[in-house]
Amino acid sequence: MITSTDALADAVQRAREAGAVGVDTEFIWERTYYPTLGVVQIGYPDGEAVLIDAPEIKDWTPLAELMSDPNTVKILHDAQQDLNILHRASGGLPSNVFDTQRTCGFVGLSSTISLSEALKTQLRVRLAKTETRSDWTARPLSEAQVTYAKDDVAHSVDLMLKIMKKAEGLGREEWIKDEMRIHEDESLYVER
Repeated sequence: MITSTDALADAVQRAREAGAVGVDTEFIWERTYYPTLGVVQIGYPDGEAVLIDAPEIKDWTPLAELMSDPNTVKILHDAQQDLNILHRASGGLPSNVFDTQRTCGFVGLSSTISLSEALKTQLRVRLAKTETRSDWTARPLSEAQVTYAKDDVAHSVDLMLKIMKKAEGLGREEWIKDEMRIHEDESLYVER
């Protein structure tokens, strides 16, 4: 688990070199006005995933740089809530986001499809969704929590590629690119 800004910078550098990575957050939101970030996950194209121990990170500058990098695709599922949480933590305004849930709607799947269902139908990958209600701020994380968190981003790049291949076959690539620009609207990240 990544617990320092230097290690975070190394993970972000690897992400930027990869050109596309899965990103997700695990948090708790009970009895707080804002969600309390517990873990940030980054999934690389080779299927490896790293976990960032959010309570331990004091300087989120490397993550802000990743989120704002127009040359690196950040792949999220049902992106907006995670993007708001990541913006709150790092200050980075999202650029070049690919929302697998929203884009599924452009290729004949439900635009409200769960990540589990998208992975099952598109890649024949089954996720064990057992840790949804975990306390992501308690340490140490259990082996089940670590597996759950990594699984959420390990197949992100493959899922994006599958969706885009379908979109290409349907002539809808530009539709998706236009739709994904919505995540770059700065007004979405203004404190309310």
